[in-house]
Amino acid sequence: MSSRFAVFVALVAGLTLSTLHPFTQSSRLGSLSPVCLGFLLGLLVAETPIASRLQEPLGLTSRHPDRVGLDILHSQGSLEGETAKSELDQRVTYGLQHAFLNLEVTGWWFNMGLWDKDRSMRFQDACKALVEKVTSQIGIQHDSHILDVGFGCGDQDIYMAQLYQPARITGITIEPIQHHAAQELVKRTRTPGTEIQLYVADASNLPEFLESTPSVFGTSKVTAAATATGSRQFTHVISIDSAYHYNTRAQFLHNASRVLAPNTGRIAMADMILAKPAPTSGFGRKIFETIFSAVEVPVVNMKTMEAYKQDLMDAGFVDIEIECVEDQVFSGLAAYIENQTGRLGGLVKPGVNWSYWGLCKGLRWLDRSKWLHFVIVKARNGPRLS
Repeated sequence: MSSRFAVFVALVAGLTLSTLHPFTQSSRLGSLSPVCLGFLLGLLVAETPIASRLQEPLGLTSRHPDRVGLDILHSQGSLEGETAKSELDQRVTYGLQHAFLNLEVTGWWFNMGLWDKDRSMRFQDACKALVEKVTSQIGIQHDSHILDVGFGCGDQDIYMAQLYQPARITGITIEPIQHHAAQELVKRTRTPGTEIQLYVADASNLPEFLESTPSVFGTSKVTAAATATGSRQFTHVISIDSAYHYNTRAQFLHNASRVLAPNTGRIAMADMILAKPAPTSGFGRKIFETIFSAVEVPVVNMKTMEAYKQDLMDAGFVDIEIECVEDQVFSGLAAYIENQTGRLGGLVKPGVNWSYWGLCKGLRWLDRSKWLHFVIVKARNGPRLS
C-alpha cells in the first residue's frame, strides 16, 4: 500500500501544481500536462485489465484474491497456508477468489467501540460495549421512550431493545442511505415489547421535527411511555459517537433539553472534545480548522472540558457526569483496522484501503498525542426554563 500511496500523492501534487501554475500556452505539450497527470491518476485507481498491466510493474496492483484467502486460512491456524503462499504463482482454475462469497455481514455497526486491553474483540462486540457504557445506569425502564439521535444503521436500537425492552425507541439520522438500511434491519428483527420508529431528520431541529411528525408520540398503539411523560416528551435522549458532527452541538443540547421530560429526563452521549486548548491564530489555527472541516466536524464544537460542561449547564442539565475513555477507544480501533486491512484489504477497492489507512494513522496519532478526549456523558434534565 505504501508504494501505491506514494505514487498517488505524487500525482495529486503534480496535478495541483500544473493546474495552479500552468505552462505557457506557447507549449502545447505543457498545456496538456494536467490532462496527462489526471489520466495517470485515473489509471492508478482504476480496476481494469489495462490499468492492472500498467500498475503491476510499479507494484501498485491490489493484492491477489488468492493471497487474501490464504492470509485468512493462515490466520486461522492452517499449517498449509504458509506453504500454499509460496505456490501462489502456479496456474489455477479458481483458487480462492471465491473467498468473498463466504464473508457474512452480521451487522452494520458504526461507532468507534470500547475495546478490551488485549485487543481481541470483534468490531461488533466493541460497538456493543460502547452502547452498554453509554446507556447503563440511566434508568431505562419498560415504559421509557428513547430518542436516539444519530442511530447509524439501526444496530444500536435493536441492541437497546434487547437489553432494556423500553416501550418505544424513536431514532433520527440525517443520512437517507443509513435510514434505509436501518429500516430493513428493523423489519427483519423481532423486538418484543419495543416499538422502533426511524426517521430522516436534523439533530439541530428537534422541536421542528416533532411538530411536523405527530406519529412520534401518537400512533394506533398507545404506549406506556405516553403515560410516563404525560405529554409529548421523551424519557431519554441518546447520542452515540455522533454529537460532535452536529451543527451545532450546543444547539442540539438546548433542543434535547426541550424535548426531554423536565426533572426526570436523562441525556447520555459518547462524544469527543478537546484535551488541550485549540490554537487561536496563525498557521496552527488554519491547520486546526482544515482538519476538522475535512471530517465534517464544525470547529465550534471542539471545546475543552470546562467549556463543554458549561454548554450542558447552559442547556439546563444538572447532575452532569463526564468520563474520559479514549484509552479504550483510539488504539483499539486502530489495531482492528490494521488487522482487517491486512487480512481482507485485497477484497475492497484501493480507495477504501487508503481511507482506512489514513484513519488508522490518525487514530494512532490521537492515541499518542492525547489531543482529544473521547467522553461518556450522562446528565439529568433540570426544571423547565421559562
